[in-house]
Amino acid sequence: MFLITQTLIPEKIPEGKGDELFKGHVAWFTRHFEKGDFILVGPYTDKKMAGIMISPIETREAVEAVLKDDVYYADGLANYEVRSFTVGKIAENFSSFAGK
Repeated sequence: MFLITQTLIPEKIPEGKGDELFKGHVAWFTRHFEKGDFILVGPYTDKKMAGIMISPIETREAVEAVLKDDVYYADGLANYEVRSFTVGKIAENFSSFAGK
């Protein structure tokens, strides 16, 4: 499993392109969520222009390939931190936290 933290670099976002890029980003993570590449996606509430994704993809190389499709990746508009981890426990009610 991988925990991915993404942080946009505001000064690199071209003026007037923020909304368009964000729509492309949402389409990207939605597509990969629906494919099962991400099992959790969400923005930080205490840090602007940043969020996390959890991926069950088996290799770092495969995760990197998915990230390269993000509109923010190509021009270095965001920083990505990819950390691997082993799931120790999962709460039975985990899905009840969606939207919180």
